[in-house]
Amino acid sequence: MRDDVLIVEISGKRPGTSKQRTTEKYPMKCKHIIVSNDSEGYETDWEIVNVPEDYKKWYIENVKTSDKAWYAPMNRSYAIKYAREHGYKYLVQMDDNIKLLQIAYLIDEGSYSKRYTHTWSASDNLTDYVVDDFVDMMCAVLDNTNAGMCGMNLAAVIPDDSVITERYVYSFFTLKLDSCPDVFQGDFEDDIEYRLKLAQMGIPCVQLGFLQYGKQGVGGGKDFKDLTGCRAAYKEAGVKRGEHMRKLYGDIYSAGTTSKGISTNQKSRQEGRFKHKLKTVKLGVKIKNADFINSKIKGLLEKYAVEKKDSISLKEKEEKK
Repeated sequence: MRDDVLIVEISGKRPGTSKQRTTEKYPMKCKHIIVSNDSEGYETDWEIVNVPEDYKKWYIENVKTSDKAWYAPMNRSYAIKYAREHGYKYLVQMDDNIKLLQIAYLIDEGSYSKRYTHTWSASDNLTDYVVDDFVDMMCAVLDNTNAGMCGMNLAAVIPDDSVITERYVYSFFTLKLDSCPDVFQGDFEDDIEYRLKLAQMGIPCVQLGFLQYGKQGVGGGKDFKDLTGCRAAYKEAGVKRGEHMRKLYGDIYSAGTTSKGISTNQKSRQEGRFKHKLKTVKLGVKIKNADFINSKIKGLLEKYAVEKKDSISLKEKEEKK
């Protein structure tokens, strides 16, 4: 167990349910807490830290940019302050609705590629400390590069052969506390705004594409009726969801709607879904010890290696009558 890492679940008031969220179903060895602006009625065995009233007052007066979507950025900001005050080197922030973790990658075999995946679902009887292993991997990258923020890819994205790339990261990421900004802003798009703050400081944000997560999306599910957490506010905001980001970073950020599904198994929708568009931000990642990073990746992949047995599939062709 690492004693220099604090894992924080960012969770506000839980409309519709006070029960344990899916993130809390993953076993963890590292110190883990919930930071919340309103934890009344929570059903959880995690330690809860509520944002103090004096910090809330300071955030509203000095940082808040939106009348509705400021709770999550405030909770994220207070988590940074709390972790620093308690002597941690790294802060991991996780949304409260992580429902799937996955290792996924491709191996190029010349004329074709092999895809390898190992998945942990929050609905399983989980025994692997996969969160700790993913966090340890992200910390190894932050320790051996000039990056200040390291995250993962979405499980809905088809994996490629990339290892470390400069990309936007969301929902499950690690911050290097001695170099990252103090606060999150930017209404609903606080994680994007934070990455752009890092860019202004000349600090890269990187993604480990072979580590992936899945979560309940905005109005997700078969009927798009899950409006727990901040999802009701997302739906109400519509395209205005990104209005502050368009003002702050109009040269990089734009937003609109799309009727396309958000994954390969989701159908198109008549009602438009919010979609933001982001320009690429590249600063250049300096790697101090590539051999160490490679050894950590190899160790992780070997630990959770999936045995791929050769198989042949035969189909009998029916004769035409």
